[in-house]
Amino acid sequence: MAEAATVGTKVRTSVLETPQSVSVVTRRQMEAQQPTTTSQALRYAAGVNSESYGGFGTQLDLTRIRGIDADYYLDGLRVISNTSTWTPQIDPYTLERVEVLRGPSSALYGQGSGGGVINQVSRRPQRESAHEIMMQAGSFRHLQIGVDSTGPLNANGTFLYRFTATGLDEHGQVEDVRHKRIYFAPALTWRPDDRFSWTILATHSWEPDIPNYNSVPAAALGLNGSRYPGVMRNRNYTDMDFEGSSRKQDSVSSLLTYRLGNGWAFNSNMRYMYINSDIRRTSIYGYQDRGGHLWLEGTYGLAPASSHTFQLDNNLTGEVSLGATTHRLLVGGDYATGRLQSDSYRMAPVLFDPYDPVNYRPHATPDFTDSRVNWPYNVRQDFQRVGVYAQDQIVYGRWRLTLSGRYDRSRTDDTSRTYSPVWTSHRQEDSKWTGRVGLGYVFDSGLAPYVSYATSFDPQLGADFKGRAFVPMEARQTEVGVKYQSPGGTTMLAVALFQTNQTNVKSSDVLHLGYWTQAGELRSRGLDMQAVTRLTRDLNLIASYTYLDSSLVSDSLYRGKSPAGTPRHSASAWLDYSFRGALAGLRLGSGVRYLGSTWGNPRNTFKVSSATLVDLAASYDLGYLIGHDATLSLNVSNLTNKSYVASCTSEMYCFIGQDRVINATLSYRW
Repeated sequence: MAEAATVGTKVRTSVLETPQSVSVVTRRQMEAQQPTTTSQALRYAAGVNSESYGGFGTQLDLTRIRGIDADYYLDGLRVISNTSTWTPQIDPYTLERVEVLRGPSSALYGQGSGGGVINQVSRRPQRESAHEIMMQAGSFRHLQIGVDSTGPLNANGTFLYRFTATGLDEHGQVEDVRHKRIYFAPALTWRPDDRFSWTILATHSWEPDIPNYNSVPAAALGLNGSRYPGVMRNRNYTDMDFEGSSRKQDSVSSLLTYRLGNGWAFNSNMRYMYINSDIRRTSIYGYQDRGGHLWLEGTYGLAPASSHTFQLDNNLTGEVSLGATTHRLLVGGDYATGRLQSDSYRMAPVLFDPYDPVNYRPHATPDFTDSRVNWPYNVRQDFQRVGVYAQDQIVYGRWRLTLSGRYDRSRTDDTSRTYSPVWTSHRQEDSKWTGRVGLGYVFDSGLAPYVSYATSFDPQLGADFKGRAFVPMEARQTEVGVKYQSPGGTTMLAVALFQTNQTNVKSSDVLHLGYWTQAGELRSRGLDMQAVTRLTRDLNLIASYTYLDSSLVSDSLYRGKSPAGTPRHSASAWLDYSFRGALAGLRLGSGVRYLGSTWGNPRNTFKVSSATLVDLAASYDLGYLIGHDATLSLNVSNLTNKSYVASCTSEMYCFIGQDRVINATLSYRW
C-alpha cells in the first residue's frame, strides 16, 4: 500500500494529508493482476472509467475520472498528442506505479481537463543489482516477453542503469486481427553524491500492426429497441485487403534534482516526444434498412498523423518555519511547445450485409482522389504554452492548509483545410489564473477530514460556423471528504463527496453539419469510496464504489441529459491471500467489477445494460520447489466470458466488451 504520492502536490506528500482524492496502483498490485495496459491497471480505482471502449480500447488508453476526460502524464510531464493520432501507450511492465488525482489540477499542471491526472511513473535505476526475465502466453495467441535489469555501472555506484524491454505478438477476440509491438525503456542515473541526481530516461515503441476492432451501430446489437437480430460479435466487419495501421513513439526525458542545503532543492524535468501513426482502416459509418433487412455502411479512410512536443518544468522546493507554522514551499515555471499534424481522407460508404455467411465484409477498390482534391481534412497546429506556479503547504499543529496558484498563457497557430480545398489560418491566444485551496485536520487516530476547491482550464482549438474562436473550457470542483490511515499503515480508507462543473463544453451544431457550438455546462457530482487494507497478515483487500450524477445543466440541445457512456453506479473489489505452511509460496486472488448501465446516446433515448465481471489470479513462488527466485502465475479476466457492450457514444457507435482472457506468466529473477 502506497502511503505517499507526488501527483497531488508535485512533491512527495502523504496521501492522508493531500486535500484531494488520490489513488495509487503499486507495482505489487500490477504484478498480482498482470495488466497489459494502463487502462487495465486502473480497473479497481474509485471514480475511474478506463475501459469504456472494450476490446477496441486495448490499443488506446482513454480514461474518464468522475465522468470527465482525464489527462495522462509520464513521470510528471503531460503526454501531449494529436487528437487525430492513436494516442501513445505506455507498457505497464515498464512502470513502477500509477498515480491518480481526481478533479481539476491546473493550479500545478497547467492546461488540462477537469477530470484529473493519471501519472505513470517509470521504473528507475537502483543501487542494488536486480534482473528479471518474463515470459507470458495466453488467449488469442498472446505471446509476450519482458526483460528488466538494473544496478550500478561502476564500483562506487555513482552511475546506475536500468534497461526494461518488452515484445508483444497477439491476435484478438475479433477474427483476422493482429497486434505487434516492441518497447524499449533504457535509463541512466548519475548520482555523484547525496546532493545531486540526474536521470535520463528514453522510450521507443514500434507497432507495425495495430488491430481495428471497429464499432457497431446499436441497431446491429439489439439495442435502442432494434427489431434486427444481433450480428456476430467476433466477426471482423472490415476489409482486410485494405486494413493496415501502425504507430511509432519515441521520447527522451531528463529528471534532475540538486539539493541546495537547508531543506531546499532545485528540480528540472524535461522531455521531447515524437509520435507518428499511420491509420488505414474501414469504419462502420451507419446502416440502412432494405426490405426489413439491416445493411451496414462501411467507409474507407486514411489518417496519417504526427506530433513533436517539448516540455520543460523547473521548480524550487523547500521548508521554512514562521512562528508556530511550517511552510513547505513550491515555486516554479514550465514551458511546452510542439507541432501537431493530421490528415484524413475518406470515400463514400459501401453497403454490405453483416448476416451473409461468407461475404459479410465491405469490399471496394478505394479511390481517395475526390477526397484529397475537393474534401481534404488537413490540420497543422503549432503551440506554445508557458506557466508559473506556486504552492504553500502549511502545517499548524494538526491543521493542514494547502494553497496553490498558477498563471498560464498559450498561443496556438492553426492552419487547416476542413473538408474544403481552401486553406485557412487562425491564431488563438488564451491566458488564465487557476488555483486550489484545501484545508484538513489530522487526528491522533489517523482520521483526516478535509475540504478543497480547485479550478482548471483547457483551451479549445478552432471556431464555430460563424468563425468565432472557441474559448477555453473551464472547470471548478468542490470536494469534502475524510481519509483514515491506521497506525502502522496497514489500512487506508477514503470517502469523498464532490461536485465538478465544467463550462464551455462543446456540442454538435445541429444547424450546420460538421461544426460545433460552445455553450454547454456539464455538472458532475457524487460520491466515491476507496479502501486499501491488509485484513490479516496474509489477506489484502482493495475495494471501491462510485455514485455519479452527471448531466448537462446548460446546453442548447441536450440540457438535462447525461453524457453517453457514463455509469451512475460502479463498484469493484479485489481480494488476495498468501498461503503459509505446507502451501507456502501460493497466492490466490479474485476480483469483481460492476459496470453500471449507461446512456447510449447524448439524447438519452436508450441504455446500455450493466455488467458484472469476475477476475481470478493465482501465482506460485517456485523458489519453494527449485530454490531459485521464479514465479509462475495465471490470470483470468472476465472469468465467465460474459458477452456485453462496453459503451455506446451514439446510435452509430457501440463498442463490444472484452471477452475472457487467460494469461500464464513465468518470471525468473536473479
